[in-house]
Amino acid sequence: MKIAYINNQPFEIKKGETILSFIKRNKGKKIVPTLCDAPNLEPFGSCRVCSVEVALEEGGKSKTMASCHTPIGEGQYIYPDSKAIKNLRKNIIELVLTDHPLDCLTCEVNGNCELQTVAAQVGIREVRYPAGDNHLDRKKDLSHPYMTSDMSKCINCYRCVRACDEVQGQFVLSMAGRGFDSQIIKGFNQSFMESDCVSCGACAQACPTSAISDVFQSKSIAPTETTRTICTYCGVGC
Repeated sequence: MKIAYINNQPFEIKKGETILSFIKRNKGKKIVPTLCDAPNLEPFGSCRVCSVEVALEEGGKSKTMASCHTPIGEGQYIYPDSKAIKNLRKNIIELVLTDHPLDCLTCEVNGNCELQTVAAQVGIREVRYPAGDNHLDRKKDLSHPYMTSDMSKCINCYRCVRACDEVQGQFVLSMAGRGFDSQIIKGFNQSFMESDCVSCGACAQACPTSAISDVFQSKSIAPTETTRTICTYCGVGC
């Protein structure tokens, strides 16, 4: 039996587990916050909110690693809620919020926004950083009868791109640019209407904010239950 440790407490490792899935199975889903991770998508590791400290011995020198895509190793000591990790997560979310509209009270996903939830979880009450260059002036895309986007609220988590690629196999969305100029585009930097979007809604469902929305499915209401089904249109199980 292979063993790894969470806060010096031993737990059995299961084959193929990542550090994140190992922690969730043994300590619950809420101990490590995530933004770019989703249960129906492959681990990606872009947001780094899920970072944990990993050591090879109790109290030994540790390394900060993204838990969502790092395999758990035998004998590792995982510290998911140390002071350093809590400060790191808070700093990451503060930086995200410097380039995000602070209009939660009027936003359609107020109360059902993953960014809002994680910000509260890591203890953010205000952003310490002064205003600087941002993308808050990006225009909404209202060209499509079923899909809308407001990329001023995009946090570059890639979840919409991955849902379009991995779940639907449509490859309509992609990331263009580098660094500060990175942005999600449709097709060849077109509108939703001009692109090859098939209106499946996978991107809207995957989006943790209101950057992409389905016109007929409000994100302001959290679902009370979920059902695995196959619609008559796309033939892909959702």
